[in-house]
Amino acid sequence: MLSSDSALAAVLDVESPDRRAHIRSLIDSTEEGLDDKILALLEDHSAVRAELCRILAERDRDRDPSYVLAYFAQQPKPGRKPGRIDAWMRSQAYRSPLGIVHGIPRLRRASAIEHYRRDVTSWRTTRRFSAVLSLGDTADPAALPLVVKALRDRKWYIRAEAAVALRRLIRDGAVAPEAVESVADALVACLSHRRPKVVEHAAAALSAPLLRDRLVEARRSSRLKPASAALVDAALEGKVPALPPIWVGDVEGE
Repeated sequence: MLSSDSALAAVLDVESPDRRAHIRSLIDSTEEGLDDKILALLEDHSAVRAELCRILAERDRDRDPSYVLAYFAQQPKPGRKPGRIDAWMRSQAYRSPLGIVHGIPRLRRASAIEHYRRDVTSWRTTRRFSAVLSLGDTADPAALPLVVKALRDRKWYIRAEAAVALRRLIRDGAVAPEAVESVADALVACLSHRRPKVVEHAAAALSAPLLRDRLVEARRSSRLKPASAALVDAALEGKVPALPPIWVGDVEGE
């Protein structure tokens, strides 16, 4: 196994062919003092700062988020509250895809879900989409009801993204046994959607071992249209769209 210094050198080299593997090794490392090494690199390596911040978030989800939020807005002077522009910039840490790359959704103390709770019902489509994408990255059971609600969004592509987000939450162990039925019910309802992408992603989420019985049950019913039934058959055979990575060190597969 490579030392943390060698792995960090590979992470700093954006052209390294084994960069993802080294990122995963750093996340899993138990080496004492590794977090301090990574923190020391943040200021001088802006090109890979996002990945370094994400590694820290993955290593300790209860970490104080100030180390990463500081890069989205300047800290207020002692004794003064943040200005309006500063507060707006900090909100972008949650609304921008850069927030995901930096690992903000993973940090429990960043109160990310409360930010996304507001945006998931926004009149702005872009905010709703970004909120659903980020909620899927939280690995937090508290995100489930918000994502399930998004399966009924008026925009079909947000419904499809909500199904993808549920796949991520399932992969990350965020679906407790008591939540299985409500999640499955919402996904099964999507199998009747007129947009094939919604059906495809809902079927892919339902094909996870945790929910597979409900997908089998839905296929046996006579309510699915032929095109939807074909997509369900494909999911049952393991032919599902790959779960798209949302950062360079994302977990591969399901």
